[in-house]
Amino acid sequence: MSSPLSRPHLASHGLDTRAQWCPALLLFVSGAAALIFQVLWIKQLSLVVGVEVYAITTGISAFFAGLALGGWLFGRLADRVANPWRLYALLELLVALTAVGATLALAGAAAPFAELALHLGLLAWGLPLLLVGAPAVLMGGTLPVLVRALAADPGQLGRAGGRLYAANTAGAIAGTLLSAFVLIATLGVRGSALAAALLNLLAALGALALQQQQVLPASAPAKLARNPRPARLALLLYSLAGGVALGYEVVWSQSIVPFMSTRTYAFAVVLATYLGGLFLGSSLMAPRADRVREPWGCSAC
Repeated sequence: MSSPLSRPHLASHGLDTRAQWCPALLLFVSGAAALIFQVLWIKQLSLVVGVEVYAITTGISAFFAGLALGGWLFGRLADRVANPWRLYALLELLVALTAVGATLALAGAAAPFAELALHLGLLAWGLPLLLVGAPAVLMGGTLPVLVRALAADPGQLGRAGGRLYAANTAGAIAGTLLSAFVLIATLGVRGSALAAALLNLLAALGALALQQQQVLPASAPAKLARNPRPARLALLLYSLAGGVALGYEVVWSQSIVPFMSTRTYAFAVVLATYLGGLFLGSSLMAPRADRVREPWGCSAC
């Protein structure tokens, strides 16, 4: 029988555990929805641009460029809002609306793209880039907003960010495989898009339910680095590494096509494998990130 003094501790521990894993669950659901949309868009882009390798390259480039821009924009905004949960819920709602809209627009984009390509040449590629990139910007804002919600202490950013990134990546793996091998065959492209939007709405509702547990005071962005040069160099190197990794993803997708029945399956398998590596890496490093004495040496390994 537990003593009265131990009960508050147990209750606090339960709340603490829930406060850690509920945001991770939200990002798992959000990541699944995002990658369902990405697989759908790349499938649609192959019909829009006519060449599947161009479709994969365009879809990946627009998607990750949008994620990067959204992370930068909403990461800055997240440090200035008192209620990150509400901002996150708004982002998920907007993702659901814009992503479904992009899916519907891509369904009829082949003729407009051909017309634009005839008159504008390479500028016509702005159409598919915009359709995929716009909702991806909103998707990119979800992770930094929840990192802000979960870790007000800058000393815990590595642990919180790693845990959320791992959860988001795990959801992305599930969404990739689910869309390619189950949803498209059973629900079609539009039905799959609506299913993904439903996941976004569930994540938004979950954030609204969590917002009453913790409201953080608005604050100025934390200055974690006294010298901005190392931070800028880290971002540059990380960008180069990301570009090389995505280049490999495109090449690998093309390389395994002869062994798969469709390019959609090939892309999904390569993407899920790639994301699986990211998940393992972030899961292993999240508990250790804030204790690493030489992050530069660790990242070089």
